[in-house]
Amino acid sequence: MRVLLFTGKGGVGKTSVSAATALLSSRLGHRTIVMSTDAAHSLSDSFDIELGSDPEKIDENLWGYEMDVQHEIQDNWGKIRDYVTLFLRSQGLDSVVAEELSVFPGMEELFSLIKIKQLQDEEKFDTVVVDCAPTGATLRLLSFPDIARWYMQHLFGIERKAVRTLRPVAKHILSMPLPTEEVFDSAELFYKNIDEFSRILTDNTQTSVRLVMNPEKMVIKETHRAFTYLCLFGISVDSVIVNKVLPDEVRDPYLRRWKEIQSAHLKTIEESFSPIPITTVKLFDQELVGMEMLESMAGNLYQRDPTEIFYDKIPITVAIEGGAYVLSIHLPFVAKGNADLHHLGDELTITVGNRKRTILLPTSLIGKKPKEAKYAGDTLKISFGDCDE
Repeated sequence: MRVLLFTGKGGVGKTSVSAATALLSSRLGHRTIVMSTDAAHSLSDSFDIELGSDPEKIDENLWGYEMDVQHEIQDNWGKIRDYVTLFLRSQGLDSVVAEELSVFPGMEELFSLIKIKQLQDEEKFDTVVVDCAPTGATLRLLSFPDIARWYMQHLFGIERKAVRTLRPVAKHILSMPLPTEEVFDSAELFYKNIDEFSRILTDNTQTSVRLVMNPEKMVIKETHRAFTYLCLFGISVDSVIVNKVLPDEVRDPYLRRWKEIQSAHLKTIEESFSPIPITTVKLFDQELVGMEMLESMAGNLYQRDPTEIFYDKIPITVAIEGGAYVLSIHLPFVAKGNADLHHLGDELTITVGNRKRTILLPTSLIGKKPKEAKYAGDTLKISFGDCDE
């Protein structure tokens, strides 16, 4: 099953891109389902039909639905939420506040995406297209699998045994409730679902993220951050889609300055994301609503089957080698030569020959300084050290 996740800053048009991709996939004969995990659903608006929380047929080979997040939370977190709420109330918190705090930030997106595992198990679809929440929410979920794995390996078994020992006498000496076996079973099942979803997410033969953006400065900055962190978590980005680009035929003097600004930003985007394929999509002269308009967008988006893998490498990694942090960047087709590094704040700009690349550094490298750059095949390796070294 092919999984395509579209994410981007709010308002860049990722829902339209997701819908157009799903429609083209279905027209090519792939059994396709498109789902929205964004709390502010707009997938129904794109297709100009009413979609619910269960898959509904939209067209031949095409189904869609808008995730009922509360339902997913109840299915995946219900027993644990009930316990956390009870615990917080026992500590004096108001009932409403306790219930709100029992669902941690970012879990809505996580539960929504766990649905992908269920779709894979059902084996009903060839392609799953996901209209994700805006990038900030999407990035929050990336650390969940690692955190859950650490907790299950190091603490879960100890806690479960300790509670079994304490439970017979706890109600007489403790002012707080202890989790039941049912709560522990729910936590174990929750972890297994996360772990399986993480495997799907990081399998670049199956899953790709496609970043949707507009040629605007703030959007580019946020997409830089998303790209860096997706790479660091081993998630493949196989395409960057630049939406709402003013087409050449627009010659209105009022928009001339906008076209110049967009042209400069498009150059920055090329420098930042190459060699990942970059597709530009024109700004249409009407709303992208309904099948006809989505078909037009799909024709502008793709010259090939959208379910193909457009790029299968993780171009940026960070590792500790020889006691130093090393940032590795895959730069194929670049003539080897001296690398010019310009480091300012959380940005690193790399110039090799006539190619330039701007990278937003991850938290682990902020406050450190690039010390050495060298090639290993098609990879540029940059060593970092403390600023006072």
